[in-house]
Amino acid sequence: MQKLVMAVALFLCCSALYAQFPRHPSHRVKKPVPESPPVYYEPKIWPNVVYGSLLGPACGFGVNYDVRFTQRRVGWGARVGIGFAPEYAESWSKSSSWPLTIPSRNPTDTIRHRVYVNNRPSIFGGINYVLGQPDGHCMEVGAGLTYLFGDSLWFEEGVSDHTLLGWLSIGMRRHFIDKRFMFKVAFTPMFSSNRVTPNGELGFGYCFSR
Repeated sequence: MQKLVMAVALFLCCSALYAQFPRHPSHRVKKPVPESPPVYYEPKIWPNVVYGSLLGPACGFGVNYDVRFTQRRVGWGARVGIGFAPEYAESWSKSSSWPLTIPSRNPTDTIRHRVYVNNRPSIFGGINYVLGQPDGHCMEVGAGLTYLFGDSLWFEEGVSDHTLLGWLSIGMRRHFIDKRFMFKVAFTPMFSSNRVTPNGELGFGYCFSR
């Protein structure tokens, strides 16, 4: 009986000692490692654009500032800018014998006309609405006014010391290179008091946030 008690006590002692030793790594239960949340690009950042333009509301070359009221790349916004219209020259000749049926052969009877307009600065502004995928292609529609400090024979008949033009804009925007740059192309017809002139616009600029 004494031997049995000693055997049981020895077994319990060995079991207690075995429990003190660490188990093999293969027997350990691995705790799940929480995954870090994915990082998503937020299209609401960099909603404003400074870009140069060719033709369009600038009537030549312009610098534009475009801002979104929604602080995102889509939605309502506005644009303002300054630019200049390049010089314009036109010449033609007409025989003084007109409207006679037999034109005069005397070269002195030919009247020559020439019109020349220097470079004119311009200021312009308007509202626009951008819709579509902020990280992809976007469509832009807008309208506004352009004021030319001088005459514009391109967009208006007659001669004056200033020109006020209205315009519409329907075009496409594309963001690229880490979404920091924008390219746009648009159809921008110009409206004066006596003429409607087809016009287009190309733009390229840098996106940022305030």
